[in-house]
Amino acid sequence: MVIYAEDRSSDTLFELGELYDQQEANFDQAFNWYRKAARKGSRKAQHRLASLYARGQGTQQDFARAYAWCKVAVFQNSRCARRKLKLIEARLDLQQLRRGRWLAQEYYDRYVVHRLRLG
Repeated sequence: MVIYAEDRSSDTLFELGELYDQQEANFDQAFNWYRKAARKGSRKAQHRLASLYARGQGTQQDFARAYAWCKVAVFQNSRCARRKLKLIEARLDLQQLRRGRWLAQEYYDRYVVHRLRLG
């Protein structure tokens, strides 16, 4: 039997991201696994994904997306993300901030609220 990544828990996907991020320094793979876990509602993965977007590791640097994923983690009561959000927000111009807020709402509705309704 084949087990697909989409069938794994958000915790398992996050741990795979951690493995590639912390031990292997393979940011492309870390980004991939964190994104899968973030889309399953993991606030830790959302926070880490925001960090990768902010640093441009494993993906193109994008402060609006970094802000959005960090904000979604904040919506889920992540204190670490709350601190990071202030740092990211300071780097945004008004247009990026608007885009980040719009994306945050989009991601929250799609990846958190939708999963809550299904669960």
